[in-house]
Amino acid sequence: MKSKTALLFLLILPFAAFAQKEDFQLWGSVKFSKKVNSKVRFELQEQIRWNDSLSQQQKNFTDLGFRYKITKAHYLGLNVRIVNEFEEDKNIRMNLDFISEYSPSGTSISLKQRIRLQQSWKDDGEIDNMHFRTKWAIALKNKFINPYFSHEIYWKMAAINELSKKRSTLGFSWDMMKKLKMKMFVRSQREQNKNNPDHLKILGFGLQYKI
Repeated sequence: MKSKTALLFLLILPFAAFAQKEDFQLWGSVKFSKKVNSKVRFELQEQIRWNDSLSQQQKNFTDLGFRYKITKAHYLGLNVRIVNEFEEDKNIRMNLDFISEYSPSGTSISLKQRIRLQQSWKDDGEIDNMHFRTKWAIALKNKFINPYFSHEIYWKMAAINELSKKRSTLGFSWDMMKKLKMKMFVRSQREQNKNNPDHLKILGFGLQYKI
């Protein structure tokens, strides 16, 4: 048990150092999931994000979805997300996610893909932005800690069609109790096709409880 605690401490150290940097964002979330039967699970997630070194709340969202187990090693998911953005001239953003996760038999690897359609509206109802986003991730599962890496690209579809952002994430999750899981991650996001692109650093944490 002591060796596991020491390992967890060493893994958290880089996150603590990262959080000391200026001009970063902090993301926090809580997720609840309920198993309906052997194949279907519903999920509800709430998240809050702060920007400008925690000086102001940037946005919050509600994420509602379900997972359907096709086989023991493969499931599909569908999510709907409603986002409230606290930015000038922005009102509501909605996302629709299509998710696939596969764990090859006889391995501790989990492969995940997500396709997201995203659209936001201004206060007057005018469409602000439309994005097509695709994400892939790989995770290693074991009894104590599950490290993962993911990469995502944004394709802007409103007015012009071009690559607008890239995002890479490194994190881990672990089971605190039988039904309670925690995750932490660091994320790097960079704008594309701009003369002076923004480079955003993000520290995130979340809790998941199985009802």
